[in-house]
Amino acid sequence: MSTTGRPASDVQSGGPDPLSGSPAGASADRGAGPASVSPQRALLVDDDADQRRLISIVLRDAFPDIQIDMVESCEKALSRDPRKFDIALIDLNLPDGSGIDLLKSLRARHNLPVILVTGERFGEPAAAAIRAGASDYLVKHGDYLRVLPIVVQKTLAQAAIENENRRLEREIRSRNEALERLNAELQRMAAHDPLTGLYNRRHFNELVHQLFSESDRYGTDLTCLMIDLDNFKGVNDRLGHQAGDRLLVLTADALRGALRASDVAARYGGDEFVIILPRTSPEDARMLARRIRSSFRDVLLQRLPEAASATLSIGIASRERHQPTTHDALVRLADDALYQAKAGGKDLIMVVRPIAVQA
Repeated sequence: MSTTGRPASDVQSGGPDPLSGSPAGASADRGAGPASVSPQRALLVDDDADQRRLISIVLRDAFPDIQIDMVESCEKALSRDPRKFDIALIDLNLPDGSGIDLLKSLRARHNLPVILVTGERFGEPAAAAIRAGASDYLVKHGDYLRVLPIVVQKTLAQAAIENENRRLEREIRSRNEALERLNAELQRMAAHDPLTGLYNRRHFNELVHQLFSESDRYGTDLTCLMIDLDNFKGVNDRLGHQAGDRLLVLTADALRGALRASDVAARYGGDEFVIILPRTSPEDARMLARRIRSSFRDVLLQRLPEAASATLSIGIASRERHQPTTHDALVRLADDALYQAKAGGKDLIMVVRPIAVQA
């Protein structure tokens, strides 16, 4: 990065300052403002060597630690990495292009604060510069060099605020996304049984209420399967609770493997499970129940053969066939059928007789 030091003739003690008419020793008091927004690196693009010198003198007076890279063309400016600068001052008219096109190119690569500096005193170039992304616009007229440090500081302060706002927006967005993920996980945990991963009874009751209402509204069937693990207590007593938990998990896996995406399975409590089958007749439900029992036997022999005494009893009830008036009544009918299967010797599939029940 090239820098140009201030000529000795410009800093002689007690001599007039050619830029302001003030004593040279007063240059440090020319409204530089808070040091906290002082630029450290500046890119100065101007094809006029005298203007580059004057601007660099003013900037070094106001910001003693600043480093200035001075170039005279768009080509040389574009060879610089805009990420290495805190601010750029660009002349509007350059020998190989427009200062507005240059600032567009630089800002396309990095969000660099740019002040457009020009001798044109009419408003349209200023408006075009701001539309193109310039932070400010300075006309080379009158005592513009006197106000230049103030404009630089204002531009840097504004850029700092914008950067901080963007950082806060990113942080808020990141925290909101994390909160959404956490809420989704909490909702998932609140709806699922932690051991088997199936829905829990509370969430099942919400879903079956909705599905029953839809079935009634559209005149489609809705069938419920109540499933109980036969001899579960014996497995627990003989093999321990860890084996009992494994048995519950593999039962849930067997259910998941046999169901459609639209079917709803849940752990109803203890060793009891429940399935709701939309648009399914009792006959089709019985076929599914047979597949579930067959899958359960296969999984049991593969993963927990020491618990081979466990079997499944299944009760089935249908909204259209058995005419329950509420979703609770439908579940109770399936539970009645399950009781009949258990009473009949276990490892059975029973469809409830077509009797109406009150809600």
